[in-house]
Parts: sequence; structure tokens; C-alpha cells
Amino acid sequence: MSTTNQGIRDRWIADLCMHVADRSEAGSWMVAVRHSGDAVTFGALEAAINDYRRIVGTHGMSLESALTGALLHTAPSLVDLEPAERARVVDQMIRWLGRDVAAAPAVTAAPTLRSVG
Repeated sequence: MSTTNQGIRDRWIADLCMHVADRSEAGSWMVAVRHSGDAVTFGALEAAINDYRRIVGTHGMSLESALTGALLHTAPSLVDLEPAERARVVDQMIRWLGRDVAAAPAVTAAPTLRSVG
């Protein structure tokens, strides 16, 4: 993924986490996602994102890492899946959570050259 595309994804993830926080404030008891027997509420997901945000931040990791960790933490049945299937399911969960979050606008500025050395 290019740096520009990663920047767009990072902004969308930040917007998604704000969306989860807003939904939690409105109704923390509402179910955000389900997997197998796990029903993850917006309140539990927001709390887990905030907890993981502190951890990943100290290690220079992304907000998406905090979101992924929060989903794995709040839906423990995901751990029983094979790694490729787990990644697919977590990706589907993120897409489901972000279904109402507008895509980040594409960067249209032309790249600039800079001298290094």
C-alpha cells in the first residue's frame, strides 16, 4: 500500500473509531458486531480501543492495531479461527463497523520532489 493510500486508510480508521465512540455515547449497550457466540457492544469496544490505543501508542503502532486488538479482545471466539480466516473475519468486522463512515477524501495534490543527501 502506498504512503498516500495508507494515509487515507489511517484517516478512515480514525473516523471509524470516532464513530464507535459516538455510538457508545448514544447507547453503549447496543451490539456493534457479533461472531459465533460473542456479541460485542459499542461500550465494550470503545473501552477496549482506548485501552489498546495506550499500548500500541507507546510502541509506535497504528490506531488500526488498537482496533484489531480490541476486536480480538472483545470477541474471544476469533482466537479459535485459523490465522487467514481470523484476518478475513476481522476485516469484515471493520468493514461492517465502518459501513456508515464516509470514505476519506483522496489526496489530489501532485507529489513534490525533495532533495535528500
